[in-house]
Amino acid sequence: MHTRLPVTILLLAALIPAARAQFDWGAKYAGDYISGQSNARLLALGGAGVAIADGPSAVLANPARIRVEHAHAVSLMHADRFESAVKVDHAAYVRRSAGGDALGFGLVRQGVDDIPVTRLRDPRRDLGVDNRVIRVGSTSASEYAFLLSYAGERSFGRVGASAKLLYKRLDDADGYGLGIDAGYARTFLDRLHVGAQVRDAIVSVLTWDTGRQEVIYPTVRAGAAYEFAWSRMKSTVMPVAELELRGESIDDPDAFAVHAGLEYRIREIVAARVGYDDGRISYGAGLRVGGVRLDYAFIGHEDLGATHRVSVGVYWGS
Repeated sequence: MHTRLPVTILLLAALIPAARAQFDWGAKYAGDYISGQSNARLLALGGAGVAIADGPSAVLANPARIRVEHAHAVSLMHADRFESAVKVDHAAYVRRSAGGDALGFGLVRQGVDDIPVTRLRDPRRDLGVDNRVIRVGSTSASEYAFLLSYAGERSFGRVGASAKLLYKRLDDADGYGLGIDAGYARTFLDRLHVGAQVRDAIVSVLTWDTGRQEVIYPTVRAGAAYEFAWSRMKSTVMPVAELELRGESIDDPDAFAVHAGLEYRIREIVAARVGYDDGRISYGAGLRVGGVRLDYAFIGHEDLGATHRVSVGVYWGS
């Protein structure tokens, strides 16, 4: 399929700078802004998405699952994180071919505005009662990721990959990077869904114009979900669970994270959700009318405040 060519080119482009760079292997959280999910449904289910993501949400969650029933699908999500201090936006589009292969495009943006720029009143002296910190201006930080995904069916299951172009801007510094994600998915008896994903599979590198180079370590996620049909109530109950191994924290106690959730759907129209996201409880709801899906998620944080996320998906074509 011709869509494999751009993925191969981007993969080779990612390997070339990696062979020459002097890495800062101690840099952490460089890829934090693309470590979550791009759909409110998955976020309400504790962030568990590798086994149940579908269509546009799978571009980030698990590229192996970007196939959709319709020919086209697009999704948009906006989030106000930590009492609106951080703005997050996601957009994705998926197109399915007649043979069952699928091609997807995604955009992730995270931004923080009005970051104070400070200095000592008299920089020549130490901090003290008569020499305090003053604000001299403000700046902003923006992070972007552009994704190109491909998925196809194989005898052993469905496989997919996403090539990523990364860009960051902090004040007047710019950083660029490339990366690759790989995924696998399979469904048994139309009810048991399993999936796995390796994000930043070959180590993604972020190079700043200041000369600093940061490494985004691989993250492995694997999970499963099972759909129990409740025919009397014309509803479905689906528990989902996922285990995450963070390469950047491999020597720390928090290297492993657990994501789990429970979804209750009525007539495939209305859904209620609750989740567990690595120690935090999440809630959400969904509505599906024809080819339009609307989802909402709420995630609380004891210290940083609440996060509200809303996503909308549109599916069309035969």
